[in-house]
Amino acid sequence: MSTPSRPWDATGYDASFGFVTAYGAPLLDLLGAAPGERVLDLGCGTGHQAAQLAAAGVRVLGVDGDAAMLDRARREHPGVAFAHADAQDEEALRAAAGPVPYDAVLSNAAMHWMPRQDAVVAGVAAVLRPGGRLVVEMGGVGNVARVTRAIRAARADVGLDPDVASPWTFPTPGEQASRLERHGFLVRMVALVDRTTPLADGVGAAGWAAMFGAGLVDDVPAPDRSAFDSAVDRHARSEGLDVRPDGEPGWWIDYVRLRFHAVRR
Repeated sequence: MSTPSRPWDATGYDASFGFVTAYGAPLLDLLGAAPGERVLDLGCGTGHQAAQLAAAGVRVLGVDGDAAMLDRARREHPGVAFAHADAQDEEALRAAAGPVPYDAVLSNAAMHWMPRQDAVVAGVAAVLRPGGRLVVEMGGVGNVARVTRAIRAARADVGLDPDVASPWTFPTPGEQASRLERHGFLVRMVALVDRTTPLADGVGAAGWAAMFGAGLVDDVPAPDRSAFDSAVDRHARSEGLDVRPDGEPGWWIDYVRLRFHAVRR
């Protein structure tokens, strides 16, 4: 997981938002890493998918830009290799990666935190062998649109600018395909995936915003925080996020994921 405007709460992330790893299972299938292959997990967060790969005999390195995430990853998975680097800095990524090239790069739920997308793709190309695979799932166009509207409305309620810049980058399939091709990749697949995502019991829209909202919530003054959180949940209810699409009560988030598979030429 790359670093937003402040450090991650790695413990809370694992405790309440384990769906991030769970929903990454299709990526591992798409990657199809064989025992002995070298794989770089880009934006590895707390390291659970890297550990799954290592358990399958893959030689994996998890790379992340957030020290708290990496500290937890190393505690939870002491037999897995991890390194700190900003994936948007090609030189730093190459230094963290160690001996290159890699057979594949995997990234789950991380690249939308990286505004310099071209720099990320260039860095990935630099560490992959010809024929190496890049398999990614990230936020795509339309991702978290409802909950973002709720957060912006809540900002207005407490006297803050509702139009503050988004902390995320959500490309279209066409934008990302063009970017990959510019950096020497052959695109095998790129698609948007609607993914209704239930939240854990006791976690509402405000709880999601506190973990993932970064620049949308970090400037809320402490005296206004309770009112802001209540407003986020209230506006999220008006967006229908408190009743799941199957009609069952419960909070959910309107994820739209951009999934792609590309091969370095």
